[in-house]
Amino acid sequence: MSLKQYIEELSSQNTDYKFPEQAINQAESLKSLSSDLYTDNIRFIYELIQNADDAQAKNIILTILGDQYLIIAHDGKIFDEKDLQGLCGINNGTKKKDLDKTGYKGLGFKAVFGKSDCVIIYSNGEYFRFDSSYKIKWNKEWKTANQELWEKENDRQFIYPWQINPIWTDSQQIPNLILNFINSKQKQIHVAYAILLNNHGEIHSAIQQLKQQPYMFLFLRNISQLTFLTEPTDIISIARDVNHGLKKVYINKKIDSQWIIKRFELDIPDDILNKLAKDTKAPDKLRFIKKAEMFFATKYKDVVGIEKLRDQDSILFSYLPTKISEYKFPVLINANFLTNVNREQIHTDSVWNQWLFAKIADQIFQWIKELVKDNKFRFQAYRLIPWKLNLINNLLSKQFNDSFAIAIKQCNFILNRKNQLLKVDEVIMDSTSMSKQRKFINIDAMRQYIIDNNKSSSQYAEHPFIDYDSNLNEIGVKEFHWNNCIDMFKSDIFLKNYSIENNKQMIVYFYTEYSKNDTNNSIKMKIEEIPFLMDQNNRLQSIKDIYFPTETIGDSGTVDSEDLFVQKTIFNWLNEKAQKEIKQWLKDIGVEERTDLVYLHKTIIPNAATYITMENTMKTIKMLFILFQKKVITKKELDQLKKLKLLTIRETLVAAEQCFFSDQYKPRSPLEDYLKTKEDKFLSYDYVSSHPCKNEDLTEWREFFSTLGVQEELHPIVYHRALTSYEAASRGFCEEYLSIISPDGKHSVDAFSELTTITFIQHTKNNYEFANFFWSYVVKYISPEILTQKIRVYWGHADKRGATDGTLLEDSDYVKWFVKNIKCIPTTEKTCELSSNVFSDQKELKDLCSKYMSFSSISIPQNKTQWNEIFNFKTKLSVNDYFDLIEKIRYDEKNLKDNLERIQSLYSHILKEMYYWSVDERNTAKERTKSSYLLTENIQWKLSSDLYFYMEDNRANNALNDAIPCLKLDFKNRNDLHLHDFLELFNIKQIRMNDLNLADEKSSPAEYFRSKLIEISPFLKKWLKYEGVSTDVISLIDRKLQQEYDLIESDNLQLFYHKIFVRETTVYFDNKRKQLYVKRPWDSETTFIDLPNKLCQLLNIQGFEKNIRFLLKGTIEEIKKHFNSNSIEIPTKKDIVILEPLLKTDVLQQPKFSLPSEFKPNTSLAPMKKDRSTETCITNNNDHLLVLTPQCQVVPQHYQIPFYDAIPALPVQLSIQNMRPRKENGERLSTSVLIGSSENSVDDIEFIDICSITDSSLMSVANLNHITGECDASDLDTGRIGEEMKNGKTYYIEVKSTRAYNQHIFPLSINQIETLLQQRENYFIYRVYIDEKKFIVLDNIRWRLMQKQQLACLLQILTVPSE
Repeated sequence: MSLKQYIEELSSQNTDYKFPEQAINQAESLKSLSSDLYTDNIRFIYELIQNADDAQAKNIILTILGDQYLIIAHDGKIFDEKDLQGLCGINNGTKKKDLDKTGYKGLGFKAVFGKSDCVIIYSNGEYFRFDSSYKIKWNKEWKTANQELWEKENDRQFIYPWQINPIWTDSQQIPNLILNFINSKQKQIHVAYAILLNNHGEIHSAIQQLKQQPYMFLFLRNISQLTFLTEPTDIISIARDVNHGLKKVYINKKIDSQWIIKRFELDIPDDILNKLAKDTKAPDKLRFIKKAEMFFATKYKDVVGIEKLRDQDSILFSYLPTKISEYKFPVLINANFLTNVNREQIHTDSVWNQWLFAKIADQIFQWIKELVKDNKFRFQAYRLIPWKLNLINNLLSKQFNDSFAIAIKQCNFILNRKNQLLKVDEVIMDSTSMSKQRKFINIDAMRQYIIDNNKSSSQYAEHPFIDYDSNLNEIGVKEFHWNNCIDMFKSDIFLKNYSIENNKQMIVYFYTEYSKNDTNNSIKMKIEEIPFLMDQNNRLQSIKDIYFPTETIGDSGTVDSEDLFVQKTIFNWLNEKAQKEIKQWLKDIGVEERTDLVYLHKTIIPNAATYITMENTMKTIKMLFILFQKKVITKKELDQLKKLKLLTIRETLVAAEQCFFSDQYKPRSPLEDYLKTKEDKFLSYDYVSSHPCKNEDLTEWREFFSTLGVQEELHPIVYHRALTSYEAASRGFCEEYLSIISPDGKHSVDAFSELTTITFIQHTKNNYEFANFFWSYVVKYISPEILTQKIRVYWGHADKRGATDGTLLEDSDYVKWFVKNIKCIPTTEKTCELSSNVFSDQKELKDLCSKYMSFSSISIPQNKTQWNEIFNFKTKLSVNDYFDLIEKIRYDEKNLKDNLERIQSLYSHILKEMYYWSVDERNTAKERTKSSYLLTENIQWKLSSDLYFYMEDNRANNALNDAIPCLKLDFKNRNDLHLHDFLELFNIKQIRMNDLNLADEKSSPAEYFRSKLIEISPFLKKWLKYEGVSTDVISLIDRKLQQEYDLIESDNLQLFYHKIFVRETTVYFDNKRKQLYVKRPWDSETTFIDLPNKLCQLLNIQGFEKNIRFLLKGTIEEIKKHFNSNSIEIPTKKDIVILEPLLKTDVLQQPKFSLPSEFKPNTSLAPMKKDRSTETCITNNNDHLLVLTPQCQVVPQHYQIPFYDAIPALPVQLSIQNMRPRKENGERLSTSVLIGSSENSVDDIEFIDICSITDSSLMSVANLNHITGECDASDLDTGRIGEEMKNGKTYYIEVKSTRAYNQHIFPLSINQIETLLQQRENYFIYRVYIDEKKFIVLDNIRWRLMQKQQLACLLQILTVPSE
């Protein structure tokens, strides 16, 4: 019946939607389903091949027409109504309940639509198609006139599910190339699929891949031939060999592969059936079946036999191959596994799949059981033994593994030599073949020996022996190997019934097997170890342990002989002519006649490590010594005896190569006395003392033992081979050294090669006597180059380069590490220290440190300076060393007098090196100075922060009073360039001249002194010019001497520091106030000690002190004579410069420290009297002049203060008005001042516009008070601040005075600023220029500041220390 009616009805049903949205939704679902089903091009071809197989087709044709259409045609059943419904539906296929068909989900054909938009199907002369371009008739009931209008209104494209809409197609509508192909094959095909390809290249590749894997079609039920009409044309056919169940796969009639196929029909247990019946996810065809089938396939080759499947070929089949490859089985497995739609994943939670996996192991062993009985396959079947699966958290893997564990115990699949099937624990694999040698092997005794020595619970069968098989070995079948056989030949149970005849047959057997040309002959490899020769005690011995009897030995064949000889009957048999070749063979492999030399070679040398006992040591060593004396044995033999054990002085046995000569042997290095309690390695002298000839030369004994390996001196040991950390530790290397991290910082080091050490180096730790001997010897006799070789470390994963090749490490040799990290270096203090804590043996260091620091007692020869690199001794003092040394000297009170020069030398070193200290070193030093004590001038130790130092005096003795604790420094250190940094470091307070208060007596202008300076100034300038001094410096000399500086002469000059009298002085120079005081007479020798120095400071010509002294002391004639002799130009009258003196007040009236009349030197300073009419003035610490008026509201006059200086602190003994307001807690507030930088010229800043000063504002001061520096009230027509004036107003006047004619900058305090802001026009500032006798009156201060008229304001916060 024609399909046309069914197709048209089905098309009508599948396009009848109530709403267009329903069609769109189903179309989108089908589109996603089709594209997601199979991403792999091969998979959808498999689906069409499976459809053909389910249609009982025998032949399939595949081709591509015109690079457009993929054709898959077959000769199976034609389409009927149900088939059509299956194609157009989902989960409605014809295979749903048919056990003879593979599919069950009704989705397979939908995969085609993921690769094509048009599929044409031919069946029995009729055509229909599925076509995405086919336009359906628009449904009028959808309330829209047509599709275009609906899409416009809904802003959405309309699509319909064309994948389920079959379209009847007339043959005239079929493309000619398809029509022609089908017509040409009409007799061969019944059904054909023509698929319009979206990407024909991918399909071409997929078909080529199919042709390369023909075995993929092994499990198809019906198809026997696939014809590929592509380039090239290939025919794959599958045929069955009935005799052995072989399936042969042919390509173009040539065998491609052969496969043994095994089908199992499995009864499904009731519990599985019950679970399947309740499982709604299980397909209908499985829910009610009683039996299931499972197929195994293994590859077979005629020559090789059965082949185990490669891992990459191991995939599961569900009649066609899946993509499930994680389960590695040795055979192909085909069953009705439940997979996802695209056959790429298996359902691990499926009860059905779990049951199938549980059956796999049991069925494989059952198949092996069948195959071993077939002579064609026999023991090849063991190649199919599976392994356990290693998948984690996988239910299928667990089911298989559990089943495997049971099957391997319960299944009797192993065939023994009696053709009996045995279980794993009933079998013994004999890899020696001894179980086959019944002529001389008692098989029962052999079985009983194995049972008696069996440590497992195996119950061996009566006939357990089989040949060795590696596959059986993998699953734990017991192996009887040569080591077992060797032990068995020595056992009593074997020898109980073993006869001389048996031994003859055994000798013949081994001779025969050994003579075979077989490179894999295990007997050849083991012949030296196998005991197959019977000795005089009727026991079996190996060739290395037995001799042929000889008449020279005496009763060599007796039972009580110490040595082992071939049994006499056996020996006589070997001497027969028939056994001549066998005897010669025995000689060739090592059986010899017994002589001392043979015995040495045969018995002692091979067993050197174990031969010696307490009983035979004397006898054996004496025998070897006699052979050595007679030159029967040489160094070659003795070299092989280095592991021979020797008796030590503690009566223990130690290998010769580990022994050292005891002191009685007079070795080069007598070590016994140092190490006899620590090492049991010193050779006993009993060997010599018990020898019959005691007069032998000791040298001969030493030579003998030395050749054996006994050592007599310290020497380097190099381990060229890689040692694990454990091995290295056992050889004496420190575990701390072995715990280093790999070069990448992520791993520990596993092994080391090229490790180098020195014998007994470990005993130098905290052992002064031995360390002193050890290092003195080592440095003298061992080359340091040997000890500094690079080591190689091995680390990381086993297959990585770090583990295989290792990494060379620089500067990681053991000896250098040892001396740096272990206290092993002997010192002059008779202790052991780390090398980094020990000073090298240098005279300069020793002179400096004496006994107070640790020096190495090792003397390094000049020709071995490389030892210095290994030890890396300290060659100079570190920061901590300096402080430690000072502290040790401090505590050594008895030797303080002897250490005075050493202390100064220490200071000198610190002064020299501190300039180069790093930041960390400076921080360390600062921390140490907090608790550091230094020596004072009066030889007392004081905390450094409590010390002072007078900076103005460079003499070597104390320049200050003993009441002030001053640091004791010699002349060299006082004049060091880094003295200031040194004092800062130790927190030593620095006192300068201007820090001291000056008290003078009967002072007057030093006019004669000034005239002398004016007289010599022309000569001085010429001399300076001759010496190349800058003209800028020279040009200022006359101005300084004649105008800028006040020269004052006094009867007495005394200096005070706070209340404490410091000392008298002959010269006092105040550069800030431009004053130079000298003690009368100014030209005395006492005054001249300091005067040239101060003059050079004043004139800025430091270094000309001697020149100044000569000019002042010498006559004009002497000066001219000197100038002539040195070719210095003599000045003329035109070189004499006389400047007009500047108008100044009497300098003696400048404020200074007033000394009470009752004060005497070295007494306490009495409190000063408060005189309301007298101003008290001092020269303070910061070179600023403060004028203080007691009980006066006027803020005291200030000498000009540079902006970067702190406002000076006032001496506590003076009663003064505080210039800055205080907080309640006593802290000072920061001070805001009207101020300018002293570094800037007046023209650069806007404080006072000099050009704006007019005659009206610049007044002449006729009666300037020369004492106070202030103007008299009458001249200013003002009263003091706060006084009531005549006109009834109160005016507030602030007086700011200065001597400098160009100093227009002055400070204001916070109080003054607050006052001027409050008082406005009632506040005045009088700026007084004392030397000019002029002043400026500034009114309306606030307005001037705002308008920048004559004044400008800069606020600067000055840090003020709390009192």
